Amino acid sequence: MNLTAVGQVTRAWGFLVLLTLLNLAAGHSGLSGLAANGLILVAAYAKGRWMLMEFLKLRNVPNGWQILFLCWLSLVTFVSWAAAAIPLLRG
Repeated sequence: MNLTAVGQVTRAWGFLVLLTLLNLAAGHSGLSGLAANGLILVAAYAKGRWMLMEFLKLRNVPNGWQILFLCWLSLVTFVSWAAAAIPLLRG
């Protein structure tokens, strides 16, 4: 592993740790509701996208595969948010 690769891995690790801390802070802040759930899921989506593109090396595959995996990630994120939103919206 050369120095550039080590720097990229270190930057990716730092980004993922930062997003994890953001999730923890949002979860423990006492905030509730759709906005807090949305914040946590946006960070989770960003982490998932980063993992797909960088660690699973989807950045260099045909666009069809990228679209497929990003649509799957978007669907999982939306369904998670909807599962939290439906009880709140029913009120």
